[in-house]
Amino acid sequence: MPVDEPAIAEVPRDLSFCAHAITGHDLLEVPDATEDNRFADNPYVRSGLRFYAGAPVVLDGTYSVGTVCVVDMQPRELTDAQRRALRSLARHATVQLELRRYARHAGEIADRMRQLDRMKDSFLATVSHELRTPLSTIRGYLEMLLEGDFDGETSHRFLSVMARNSDRLLRLIDELLLVARLTDEAMELDITELDLADLTHQVTTGCRVLAEHKNVRLGDRTQGPVPARGDPKRLTQALNHLVVNAIKFTGEGGEIIVAATGDGEPEMTITDNGVGISSEDLPHVFDRFYRCASADLMAVQGPGLGLAIVKSIIEAHHGSVHLSSEPGVGTTVRLTLSSR
Repeated sequence: MPVDEPAIAEVPRDLSFCAHAITGHDLLEVPDATEDNRFADNPYVRSGLRFYAGAPVVLDGTYSVGTVCVVDMQPRELTDAQRRALRSLARHATVQLELRRYARHAGEIADRMRQLDRMKDSFLATVSHELRTPLSTIRGYLEMLLEGDFDGETSHRFLSVMARNSDRLLRLIDELLLVARLTDEAMELDITELDLADLTHQVTTGCRVLAEHKNVRLGDRTQGPVPARGDPKRLTQALNHLVVNAIKFTGEGGEIIVAATGDGEPEMTITDNGVGISSEDLPHVFDRFYRCASADLMAVQGPGLGLAIVKSIIEAHHGSVHLSSEPGVGTTVRLTLSSR
């Protein structure tokens, strides 16, 4: 390299030889760069480079991602054997890159399969428990009714317990069937004009007994009509899931606030001052069958389907779900519906 030229550390891609080689799918050979108008003013050429040959590295037979090249400070031409060798090196580089990409992809698939396998085992254990517990309760009370002679009040109390556990089983089966349908097909919605104020009132009224049983205050802060478009049944199902969830994860003396607003896009928010969700659990709360650590801490039962169902319902409405939480402070869930 001539002493009066500075060393070249980097050349913009549009000035480099490789930028020309990478755009084609065959070898680029420049016997003498000083006689080629494309490169005569190139910084490498001014520094003494004369010969260049480069073969593109092509992935999937389509995408040129780089080159294997040789250079010389003297003009020259490759022999046919050298050209074949350079092309062969480029193909070898292509194979190595694709093998590395496939290996990484295979590793990601293997990790995902292991995760799914763990989720399956956890799901089977949870569902087995969720089915066995109410069934055992129903069977126990049935056996007592069949074997004993109870007065009407006691029999009615037993039957009430059996009815509650039957309802629990039906809810679980409905959730499992809904998730199965969502896996195979889009959710069918019966879209109509509705008032979110009516919806929040109905859900908070229906959940108030459960909240009072835990000594949790449940309030509806919706002001005036909040017009929206949606499926009343599905939106009620989503909001009910969230309110019941908030009650489960809010301790005695806590508070839950539900509100709907119509400024801009229609929204419903559910805010509690419960146990909150850890940063480790937060990215996974909408995954099917995922149970947070706080669920075990609070002895909350369930297969981990509620939030996944909520997300599916809201996204079917072309809306979005945003959840923010801080352990020991509480959780806020915002359901935003499309204004279309």
